[in-house]
Amino acid sequence: MALFLYDTFPAGFLWGAGSAAYQAEGGWRQDGKGASVWDTFAHRAAPAGGDVASDSYNNLFRDTEGLRHLGVSHYRFSLSWARLLPNGTAPPSPAGLAHYGRLLARLRQLGVQPVVTLYHWDLPQRLQDAYGGWASPALAELFRDYAELCFRHFGGQVRYWLTMDNPYVVAWHGYATGWLPPGVKGGPPLGYRAAHNLLRAHAKVWHLYNDRFRPSQGGQLSIALSSHWITPQTMTEQDIQECQKSLDFVLGWFAKPIFIDGDYPESMKSNLSSLLPEFSDAEKKYIKGTADFFALSFGATLSFQLLDSQMKFHQLESLSLRQLLYWISCEYNKPKIFIVENSWFVSGSTKRDDQTFKEGFQENFWSIRYDEVDVFGYTVWSLMDGFEWHRGYSIRRGLFYVDFQSHDKKFLPKSSALFYQKLIERNAAHFKEYIPSVHQAS
Repeated sequence: MALFLYDTFPAGFLWGAGSAAYQAEGGWRQDGKGASVWDTFAHRAAPAGGDVASDSYNNLFRDTEGLRHLGVSHYRFSLSWARLLPNGTAPPSPAGLAHYGRLLARLRQLGVQPVVTLYHWDLPQRLQDAYGGWASPALAELFRDYAELCFRHFGGQVRYWLTMDNPYVVAWHGYATGWLPPGVKGGPPLGYRAAHNLLRAHAKVWHLYNDRFRPSQGGQLSIALSSHWITPQTMTEQDIQECQKSLDFVLGWFAKPIFIDGDYPESMKSNLSSLLPEFSDAEKKYIKGTADFFALSFGATLSFQLLDSQMKFHQLESLSLRQLLYWISCEYNKPKIFIVENSWFVSGSTKRDDQTFKEGFQENFWSIRYDEVDVFGYTVWSLMDGFEWHRGYSIRRGLFYVDFQSHDKKFLPKSSALFYQKLIERNAAHFKEYIPSVHQAS
């Protein structure tokens, strides 16, 4: 039976778009910016890399006009650690501070809430060279110092902070497989050690904000966790348990310590034995509860491309955002969920007539209305076309088309931008679909 439904998202629901510094900013050596591990890695693999990208560093007004055109309530962007602290540590760059100050002032003028990510994969190269990057426990304290600078200078204007994006990719593909920067092929032991340090760093920053900045600034802080969804090959107890293990080894690796008890999932502890570092009782207590909401990323980067096939445990990957939201709600005690990235991609040759992306909205809507999942915001990825990590410029993910060959990086709305603009305007959408229970959704 088909059902034609017209309904609205909850009042006050947050609609936004996002970007990441290395994907969009360019200006890689402008105004004293230091090199990041992505600069170094991309120059080895493909000379262009993100040197110019969407040239957002020099087109702040252009980007924010795009936000005004869409009518979004928030803009998620990341700060470049190497632009603010060229050597990874003090002294800060006046030009870097001024740049982000201008962006925040413009967002305030437009009435757009900033959602600010402190670390979106672009570690200062100096810290990789001097310490071995996230393989070193010293990075936790250095990250705390960097966060303190950001809270001090920008915190009065930021309601939502994210400490880091997708620590699974940073740890596993940065330090275990070496597929992504810094390209260290240290195998599972180094990948698990890097993740251990990322969790410690995140907790340090949450406690810093909670103790010293929240009382006066009144914001909230979390960590952007990415996940896939997985379904069993057969409806046997063993395959269902393997699906649970798959989610444990990717999302639960970080979510369980933060949202449940400060420790890794039992399936990881029992299967990995001595490979998995251990937290002391004091560390477990320190890490537990260090998120004010559940920040979820689901889409092209991890869900469809960067998931290690070994972590599927011979089960079937699925594109069901709705099922994932329901599982998170059940597994992590019904947290408030902010979808801080949901994405699709098209060929790099596609211009303005891209495919619209209604599926994510439909599943999000069903989760809220029919499954009673507490989702309070949604972020399309991304605002504009940019440098797409390991895919370079071979795909496009923006609401706005960027002509990378033009001198001024021509910036034009795509058909997806027009669809999203109308959705935000109405806080609603038309869904001509059968709406099953979550247990039947796929």
